[in-house]
This record gives sequence, C-alpha cells and structure tokens, in this order.
Amino acid sequence: MSARATTRLFRVLAAVLGLLLALVMCGPVSGVAQAAAAAPAGDVLSIGDPDALRQIDLYVDPLCPYSGKFVRTQGEQISKRIENGALRVNLRFVDFLDKYSASGTYDSRAIYAAYVVADQARSSDVAWHFIEAIYAKDTQPKEGGPTDLSNDQLADVAHRIGAPQLAQDLIRIGLPIGFDPHAIAVNNLDALHRFPEPGVPLVVINDQPVDEDSDWLAQFPG
Repeated sequence: MSARATTRLFRVLAAVLGLLLALVMCGPVSGVAQAAAAAPAGDVLSIGDPDALRQIDLYVDPLCPYSGKFVRTQGEQISKRIENGALRVNLRFVDFLDKYSASGTYDSRAIYAAYVVADQARSSDVAWHFIEAIYAKDTQPKEGGPTDLSNDQLADVAHRIGAPQLAQDLIRIGLPIGFDPHAIAVNNLDALHRFPEPGVPLVVINDQPVDEDSDWLAQFPG
C-alpha cells in the first residue's frame, strides 16, 4: 500500500471513530435538522434561521430533473432569503429514482452527503450551497443515464463549496454512519403522499402545496 493510500485510510478511520464517538456522547438524534445550528436529525434537513418569519417544506429527489430545474431556477433567490433571515427551508428528500441511477444508489448517497455536510459545516450557507451544487446543470446526473457521481465526486463537490474535511472524508467512506438515507426517504415519501399530487419538486407552505412555478417567493421579503 502506498504512503498516500495509507494516509487516506488512517484519515477515514479517524473520521469514522470521531463520528461514532459523537453519536455515543450525544445519543440518538431525532426530530428536525437545523442546518443553521448544524444539527441534522430525523427526516427533515432544515436550512435557515429557526426564527425566520416564514418556513416552507420542500420535497425533492436528488436525481429528479424537475427538482434540479427548480433549484437551478429559484435557488439563488431562496439563498438570499435564507441569508437575510426571511425564510427557513425544510428539505424533505425522497428517493423515487434511486433505481434509475447508474449505480442504483445515487439518491441514497446524495441524501447522506447533504446531511453530513450540514452536520459538519454548522452553516446554512454551506448547506444550501451544497444543495445548489449537486443540482447544477453540469453536475446533476441524468435519470437513466450511463453514469452518476461516485462518493469521491460527491466529496469533491463538498470540497468545492467549502465543507469541512471531515464531511468530505465521511462522504468518501460510503457508509451511512449516523444518518440512514433510505429511512429518511421512506418517511418523507409517506408524508408526501398526504397531498393530492405527490410528485417532486413540491413546495408546501402552511401545510398547503403551492405551484412551484408560480411567484410564491414574492410573499417573502428578498
């Protein structure tokens, strides 16, 4: 084994041990993730000030082309409202299209990566920028396409948006330590089916779905 490979192995093992120690010390996580406080837990990854005037639930699938179009079209304006404290986004990931990814696991791995980035960065800005990055036109894999992003490539995306090294290492490992992306997706899918048209992307305000192509953002100060 080369010196470089040995160094990476030790770094990965240290990352695993560090996360396991944190889980033991803090106990099992539950409830709502707060990326502003970097405490993702349960089925919802929340990004933005907990005291924001308005909140939305946003259902998305990492591989879904329509979810990608939504984030590319409205992501910048959402980001501005997160930064100025006007909006808190509760992301609810589903994995409709996991089996249609080249690896058969892309949705699950991308969901896990988003949780790890939010958990380790403890920053809404970094967490949302990672979401924007994995949905970027030149990054998001195609549904039914011949390739998707490997763990190393997802870790590289995390690196580009300034996620901590530990987040990058955990993504490269490829083991869902601390967060179970499949369970997250299943629970969110159950919640999604409460609505008449359970497709993604779906924006929900005050427990009511809205047309994501409408000017729904106008009700939030920019």
